[in-house]
Amino acid sequence: MLESIELYNFKSARELKVRLAALTVLTGLNGSGKSTVLQVLALLKQSLHTDARPQNLVLRGQLIQLGRSEDVLSENAGDDDIRFIIQTPKGRTSLSALAEPDSDTLKLSCDGSVKDVVNALDKGFQFIQADRITPAIQYQQASTPDRAAGWLGCGGEYTVDFLLQNETKKISHKRFAPPSPALSDDLLKQVAPTGSLLDQTSGWLQHLSPGVQPRATAVKLSDSVSLKFSYIGIGSNRHERRPSNVGFGLTYCLPIIVACLAAPKGALLLLENPEAHLHPRGQFALGLLLARCAADGVQIIIETHSDHVLNGVRIAAKRADISSDDVAVHFFSRNIASGETSLISPILHANGRFSEWPDGFFDEWSNALDELLED
Repeated sequence: MLESIELYNFKSARELKVRLAALTVLTGLNGSGKSTVLQVLALLKQSLHTDARPQNLVLRGQLIQLGRSEDVLSENAGDDDIRFIIQTPKGRTSLSALAEPDSDTLKLSCDGSVKDVVNALDKGFQFIQADRITPAIQYQQASTPDRAAGWLGCGGEYTVDFLLQNETKKISHKRFAPPSPALSDDLLKQVAPTGSLLDQTSGWLQHLSPGVQPRATAVKLSDSVSLKFSYIGIGSNRHERRPSNVGFGLTYCLPIIVACLAAPKGALLLLENPEAHLHPRGQFALGLLLARCAADGVQIIIETHSDHVLNGVRIAAKRADISSDDVAVHFFSRNIASGETSLISPILHANGRFSEWPDGFFDEWSNALDELLED
């Protein structure tokens, strides 16, 4: 498990230390630097290896493409040294690279155990970006190595194939979907009768669209799979519908739900904007799912703009679904004059309340309400 990451001279992070927990929530205005934390972890994942070859920082790779050295070196850097420090329970590892001009592959010098960092980024790693799958007629099948690794793809493009290959996979009871306020117990038992991946995916989808059930099928003579949705209910004929006919959000959030349910203990999930295109009720439910998954041995780092996701996490802490000590929340801001990122880290208490509420930290609703109540 990653305990902290320090960034020096990288993009807007001139000098930044971020505590990482079982569930880490990164928030803040657009362009404040929170995405940079996820990018660095993805960058290290695609760059580091455990053999004896020289280590390089690969700025353009399969997981992420950041351009060349001049694109990532901080504007106010005092020197050309980009440095990251990773802390795990086993120790501290420093990784430094000289930002050579017009280069996308930078030679790394390492102090500590590279193997320790690689291992922390290895098991069950997923980096699901904001630009992910949308309603389509067909989706890609994963390659044999990607299937073996359980890789869903940066855009979740292999999620439907993964669901088809692993629909009977047993899910930890701690991650089971809670009852939906919009669905009776009898209907919920019909929608999600077992603890399989497919059924529990259906169970969580009830908080987005009551009665919905997904189904993945292979497309004959093609390296692709299809996704269909049907609705259960009294008198329903269970007609299957294309993803484009049931709304954008169901398909868009599917990689997030599947990743959380299927992740093995010890996995690391990096999730960008999991709440996008969802009704507030669905966003709140995702907060609960993220908390339950993190409490079940999976490390999750999310970037979010949703107070509903955050409230789901807070309620999960109050219900003791997750210990508040296992949640880290960071509010990022960027100084207009210097362009440098800083952060404030409110402490989440066991009652779901925060130690402080910084200006700009999910306060738009209260600000608007204050104005509406003015005479």
